[in-house]
Amino acid sequence: MKKNHFAIVGSFFLGEFARSMYFVVITWMLYQMTEDALYTGLMVSLGFIPGVILNLFIGVIVDRINRKVLSILSILINTITMFALFSIMLVDLLEAWMILIVHMIIQLMGSVFRPSIQALTAEVFNKRDLPKIFSQSSASGITGSLIGASIGGIIIGVATASVALLIITISYAASFLLLAKISYKPVARSQVKHSIGHDLKEGFAYLRMHPFLFRLFGIMFTGQLVFHTSIGFLSVYTIEFLNQTAFVYGMLDASLSVGGVVAGIFGTWWLKVNQNRLAANALVIIFIGLLALGLAPIALVSFIGVFLVGLGTTWIRVLLQSIQQIATAKAYHGRMASYRMLCNQGSVVISGPIVGIIASNFGAEAVYLSLLLPVIIACGLSLTHTYKLQFNKTMEISG
Repeated sequence: MKKNHFAIVGSFFLGEFARSMYFVVITWMLYQMTEDALYTGLMVSLGFIPGVILNLFIGVIVDRINRKVLSILSILINTITMFALFSIMLVDLLEAWMILIVHMIIQLMGSVFRPSIQALTAEVFNKRDLPKIFSQSSASGITGSLIGASIGGIIIGVATASVALLIITISYAASFLLLAKISYKPVARSQVKHSIGHDLKEGFAYLRMHPFLFRLFGIMFTGQLVFHTSIGFLSVYTIEFLNQTAFVYGMLDASLSVGGVVAGIFGTWWLKVNQNRLAANALVIIFIGLLALGLAPIALVSFIGVFLVGLGTTWIRVLLQSIQQIATAKAYHGRMASYRMLCNQGSVVISGPIVGIIASNFGAEAVYLSLLLPVIIACGLSLTHTYKLQFNKTMEISG
């Protein structure tokens, strides 16, 4: 058990270290190459299109195939992709369209990795341990994200992006090796093989029978939308609104991760204290953070705002994710995780070009103010009587 715990926590750390450094480097490079915020919006949007198209099938695959194998395969493809990007940079042939394609691959592998590793975690550990495991793995991953963003900002400020890409490649490779060390007895799958269409229909039937999952998805996709849009436009925000350097950009991204680290460390406490109000209270924190980012062109205020956004979105994404796993039968973990990601990524695909246009016409700070609307709607959803009753029932099951 300890070996598996270390492997999962360690792989989260290395994977998020690589992902955050990649995102810091790639968004800064893209804006420097194009000097157009619309490209940033396109990158955020296009990156999720493959996942949106394939998410339904990914869920079925996760419920059919060994989840450890899928987790390992997705990280391996990330490693190969980043090595290819590193090689292209070395020969000075990199163009904007290549960045968009690489980003689509990385995001697609994320769509495979997340439901796979979540379902694997739920399969390896007992239900009563899941909130603790998810909080710890999240804290580890966000600590890696914090360090990766910080180092990424420093490297592109004082060295070359190719150095950062090499570090990213090595980190993904190390995460791959850790995942390979996980040992457990896989849950026996049904011997009756149905078509993918049958499994999809069965998954939707299960979802219709459990409306609480719909409510969770609605709240979680708001957290995901705010999170991805916030990190996606930080480079443009830093240059245009704050008039600061790549180093400050890296530190802002790191501040978002600091908020995530704090949320991960205090996740169990936040759940215990707030219970069925955990989402509403976290959304209030996000609201305050977005206001700070959108209204004050002062670096210190921006750091506080980014921290609050990281804090609130992590509590939304991680704690409600563990609630979803508890509320879902093991046979449906993969499909429900993919349905959740379909909502998450669909919202980003649709909103990406829109917020790109907002940034191009009204400034990057207007993007953060526009995110206040979905936050208000999600907060109202989390305060309904039906949601609270179903939340309490789910927690009784885990108890």
